[in-house]
Amino acid sequence: MVAAIRKVGVSNWIEAQLSPGPHGVPTAESRVSTYTTLKNTHRQNYDIQDSPGGYDRLIAELDHATLLRAVYSERQLYEVMCDFWANHFNTWRDKSWMTFLKTRSNETVTRRHALGKFSDMLLASATDTAMLDYLDNLPSDASQPGGVNENYARELMELHTLGIVNGQQVHTEADVRGVAKVMSGWSINWNDNAQRYNFAFHPWQHSLEPVSGLLGGAFSRPARTYGQGYDDGVRLLKVLAHHPATARHIATKLCRRFVSDTPSAALVASTAAVFTANDTAIAPTLRHIFHSAEFAASRRRKMRRPFEHVVACLRGLNASIPTGTTTQAAENGRWLMEQLGQPLFGRHSPDGYPDVNRYWASSGAMLQRWSVAGRIARNQLTNPREAGAISVSLTKLLPSPLPPTTAALISWMARAFGNYTMPAGDVTEMCTQCGLSPSAPASAIASNPSALGLAVGLVLSHPIFQTR
Repeated sequence: MVAAIRKVGVSNWIEAQLSPGPHGVPTAESRVSTYTTLKNTHRQNYDIQDSPGGYDRLIAELDHATLLRAVYSERQLYEVMCDFWANHFNTWRDKSWMTFLKTRSNETVTRRHALGKFSDMLLASATDTAMLDYLDNLPSDASQPGGVNENYARELMELHTLGIVNGQQVHTEADVRGVAKVMSGWSINWNDNAQRYNFAFHPWQHSLEPVSGLLGGAFSRPARTYGQGYDDGVRLLKVLAHHPATARHIATKLCRRFVSDTPSAALVASTAAVFTANDTAIAPTLRHIFHSAEFAASRRRKMRRPFEHVVACLRGLNASIPTGTTTQAAENGRWLMEQLGQPLFGRHSPDGYPDVNRYWASSGAMLQRWSVAGRIARNQLTNPREAGAISVSLTKLLPSPLPPTTAALISWMARAFGNYTMPAGDVTEMCTQCGLSPSAPASAIASNPSALGLAVGLVLSHPIFQTR
């Protein structure tokens, strides 16, 4: 992949990622084409969940598809953004018995709009029954003694749109109450038909009270009569999507993802301006970040989260991953992400997994990463003697002819498998850990499977490889 990028140039490669064109960029969709739950309706997936083994099938197909897409798709930026938005619009799929909702909503919310318009994705999220279930908007009922539930309204503003950046919050508790009234009745279709579990607006749950002066006067509506109110919610979402605070919040998160934990105020401001000027379109916003001087200087400033680390190891070693969801690859992949502290779609709180270095940099987390890298390199992530194993063939990846020495070979591995330059002192230490002299012939590693697996595992455990 590095060679391909160098061939076309970084700018051209980025542009192809942002705008694939009529011929597109190869994806991994053929590898997940038999995972029918990804395209099923909510009703169909409920029936699967309600069948013997159905719950496990839903979990396995979504999780394994996520891994396969990240490892094999050449639309790398798109997959990164799918991960970014799934985290931004986080829903914990095991919050209630409606786990099945997450599978389809992953396709229709984040994957459908990952490089489109944020305003469209926000509406898709607001009509996503997985989200409405997770944040308690389904029981929000103005006609009942408990009244409207404010949970979704609060997270809609604090996490999905306006945000709280550097302690600055533009919305008030009165805004939360008003937004909750406007969004009451946004619920789920309980009718026993093919549309069961899809979004539905319930006028009997909707608050008809007037709402005025929200967001400093940016939104108001008069009292409504029965049956009215859905269009008010759509209009409110547009106001939130285009609010200056939302532009700042989204810009901050994107710059934090692609530049550093503490991007400059100037870059955030210019990125927010591009987001606003392009009607919340995501691709132009990313293009602005990627052509900035701060992005050019940002390499190795961000730590990979566990999922990124696993994907980087598997991609770097050209791993072979079986597609069946009942294979070792699927089962061990899910277990592995739990072990590393980032189970897919398993974040309980609505804020998503943190994207700051300090959260992932504990000594315990590093030990787990090193263990994973070593097991992948030595073909011990799964049982190689059984069907459905994840496998790598290190000898096929080595250059011919070999570099002259073990030191030269380890330096080559760092560049070829990890896309980084290993400092000379670390190369010497790696040779020592492999029980070899730096000047020993490279064949001392290449011809010894144990030494080769150890060397590659160490290369993928190096501190530089832990960074983006």
